[in-house]
Amino acid sequence: MAINTIQINIDHSWAEKFDAKDLKTAVRFTSEGLKLSGQAAQVTLPAPLNQLHNVTFECAKAAWLEEGFSCQSGTLQFSQAELGQQRVQFSIDANTEDEHYDLQLQNLKLDGGTINLVVNLAEQHWNADIDAQNISLSALQKWLPQFLDKHYLDAINDWQPQGQVSVQARLDGNTLGIVSGIAKWQFTDLGFSNATASQVAENIAMQGEVSLDNSDDTWDFVVSSSLTAGQAYSDPVFVDLSVSPITLSVQGKFETQKNHWTLADIKLSQSEQFSLEALAEVTDNVPTKVEADVTISTLSSFYPTWVKPFMVGTAAANLQVSGQVSSSLSWSDKQYQLTATLDKVNVTDSQQRYNAENLNGELVWTNKETPLDGHLSWQQAKLYAIDIGAGQLHAQTVKNGFKLVEETSIPVLDGELQINQLSLQQQEDKQITWSFDGLLLPISMESLTEALEWPTMHGKLSGVIPHVRYQSHKLTIDGALQVKVFDGTTVIRDLRLTDPLGVLPQLYANIDMNDLDLALLTKTFDVGKITGRVTGEIYNLRLSNWQPVQFDAKLATSKDNPGKRIISQRAVDNLTQVGGGATGMISRSFLRFFDDFSYKRLGLSCHLRNDVCEMAGIEDADQGYYIVKGGGGLPPWIDVIGYTRRVDWADLLERIKAVQNSSGPIIE
Repeated sequence: MAINTIQINIDHSWAEKFDAKDLKTAVRFTSEGLKLSGQAAQVTLPAPLNQLHNVTFECAKAAWLEEGFSCQSGTLQFSQAELGQQRVQFSIDANTEDEHYDLQLQNLKLDGGTINLVVNLAEQHWNADIDAQNISLSALQKWLPQFLDKHYLDAINDWQPQGQVSVQARLDGNTLGIVSGIAKWQFTDLGFSNATASQVAENIAMQGEVSLDNSDDTWDFVVSSSLTAGQAYSDPVFVDLSVSPITLSVQGKFETQKNHWTLADIKLSQSEQFSLEALAEVTDNVPTKVEADVTISTLSSFYPTWVKPFMVGTAAANLQVSGQVSSSLSWSDKQYQLTATLDKVNVTDSQQRYNAENLNGELVWTNKETPLDGHLSWQQAKLYAIDIGAGQLHAQTVKNGFKLVEETSIPVLDGELQINQLSLQQQEDKQITWSFDGLLLPISMESLTEALEWPTMHGKLSGVIPHVRYQSHKLTIDGALQVKVFDGTTVIRDLRLTDPLGVLPQLYANIDMNDLDLALLTKTFDVGKITGRVTGEIYNLRLSNWQPVQFDAKLATSKDNPGKRIISQRAVDNLTQVGGGATGMISRSFLRFFDDFSYKRLGLSCHLRNDVCEMAGIEDADQGYYIVKGGGGLPPWIDVIGYTRRVDWADLLERIKAVQNSSGPIIE
């Protein structure tokens, strides 16, 4: 009688790193050869598999040979906590004599994805081929505690990764570890978000590949990857990868004994945005050398994505830009130099505070002691309403600062700004300070007032600018600016400006006005004719967002100007209106027969605080104050008295505006 089946039942079997309960195995002899099968209630294996339950296996084609064992068309079924229920196909070829083993594993399921594995083991060499398709990242997370400590595990869990990944890889190694490898991967619908939502991605499509070679503890590698779909946000930058894909490639090596990275060829580019080529060296996770070249071919698309988000609250927060920029960085042992080449760059501030057209040149910056030369030119520019003509600057940079290497003149309206000295320095706290000395060559007040949309004035604006300093968002002018206007002299002292291009600029100054010709002044503002000269002051002036919020101002007849002083009917009526008195009194009295009147003195003052103007004249009068006091010449004489001591600043402006729009008194 022939034996065709051998069955072995073992209640409990254990060995090193292996434990089985209720193990049953059977060997059947068939016409096609040996057929193996078995089952176990539970099998305990090393991590990460740990415990397998309800294990069954079958080998339809098995063979025991003198040199080893083989199993073809094998099937393994089991359930496992993370893997769930599995039905896996496998084959084994084991040559114990040559110590050569081949293992194939197919159709391992992982949350909707599949993994196929081919492993070849020899005495001194091994290789493995891995083909994983559509593996869920959330499923992979379940396995991470088996390989990562809590610190890294918490970091990954905080990002809540989603999506699928497919990987094809081949690894070759020996008894010491991996010798070489190549892998390709593809992420679909990749998404993640950290706890604060400052780093977010949705529906990312990413492809890439890597090759590795290990020789004498030195890894040579080539990595490339591309992101071709989806959206990503890394505070404050948002990128739509479907519109502007990103590609990255890195070639380099890693010396494990020295913990030293050499990244010899780095290429990063984004469609219609920029391209970067670089090399770098890193030792003990600290960069020691970086060289990079960046080309921005379309500044109009680069600025909204990569610059504007960082400029919130600054003067560059909302610009219209065009042109091309290329830059280079060289950094080694904490010494660096940065160069930016501008090609036909145009910049316009959306709030119309400034603009510049056709900027060209090479801007340089370094912390080295060896000076570098740079230059900048422009076709035309504008600062607020002030037109600036074509100009150029030649500068030299050294040790985190720069200075002009030659004096230059820049057209401003119909005059010039002569720059004698301009320097800039970055302090140790990274704050920027700069200083400037120059000369403002005469600008006609006609062109200035036209640009500012003010009433037309006559005269010249000029002055020496002895020393302008900018530090901590504050601009200060030492010395004084002198303005020649209305045949007199106006001197601006203690001028300082904070946050000049910011959201709420503040200007402070003290102003002295000497011997202004009233005939020219009243002609300019069309308020009626007044002759004579006045001297005045505006102290403690403060403008907030270019609107006056505080000053102490007064204007009065010059003491040392004894010339003839005449005031017209219209001027009297308008001054009365400003002072809050009754208008039209002259035209309703016998004085209507006189066009002009003599006066001895005139003057008016305003103390502005909290949107209220405290008004006064040259001296007190009954129930008011004298704005004009008659006398000084031949009759007729006339007094103008103001009665309003306190007036809202907005109301006073309306009175002045009404005066300018008035056609004068009607003579009946």
